[in-house]
Amino acid sequence: MQQKPRTRPIPKSSCPWLKLPRSGSGLNVEDFLTFRMNRLSNALRTNLTKAYLEDFELSLPEWRLLALVARFSPLRFSEVTARSAMDKGQVSRTLRVMAKRGLTKMKVIRDRGSRSAEALAAPVMVSITAKGRSLYREVLPVARKRQAEVLMTLSEADRYALYATLDKLFQTVGRGAADEDGE
Repeated sequence: MQQKPRTRPIPKSSCPWLKLPRSGSGLNVEDFLTFRMNRLSNALRTNLTKAYLEDFELSLPEWRLLALVARFSPLRFSEVTARSAMDKGQVSRTLRVMAKRGLTKMKVIRDRGSRSAEALAAPVMVSITAKGRSLYREVLPVARKRQAEVLMTLSEADRYALYATLDKLFQTVGRGAADEDGE
C-alpha cells in the first residue's frame, strides 16, 4: 500500500479490452483478465493482508480458515475446503498447525460400531476454540479497517461497479472453482 492511488482514470485509448474481438486476437498476456486479477490479488496479499497478519503471527491460509471457522463453526472438513476455495491438502496441513496452536479443534465423527477401515473415511468436524475466537476478535477489526481503506480509494460508483463486475464474472465462470494458487 505504499503506492498512491491513481487519481485519474486510464485513458480509454490505452484499454485493450474496449475493441476486443471475440477471438481475443491482439490481447497480450499482460492484458489477460486472469493475469491482471492474479497480479492484483498478489499485490493485495503482499501489501495489505500479510502486513497486518504478521502482527498476529498468522499466515494467510491460517487467517482465512480461522475466519471461516469462527463464522460457521462447527463445520465439516469438506465445508471448510469448499468455503475456503483452498486445496484439501493445504486445508488439512493448515488445520493441523492451527490445532497445535490451540486455535481450532477437529473431531472425527464415527458411527456406532464403525470398523477401523471405515473410520479412515469418517467425516471430520472442525470447530474454533476459545483461544481461536479471541484471536479472531483481535484480528477482525484490523482486517476490516485495512480492507475499507483500500476500498475507500474508489468512489462509491466505482465500488459498486467493481462489486457488481466481480459478482458477474464469478457467476459466469461458475461456483466451486478453487483458486490455483491457494488465495
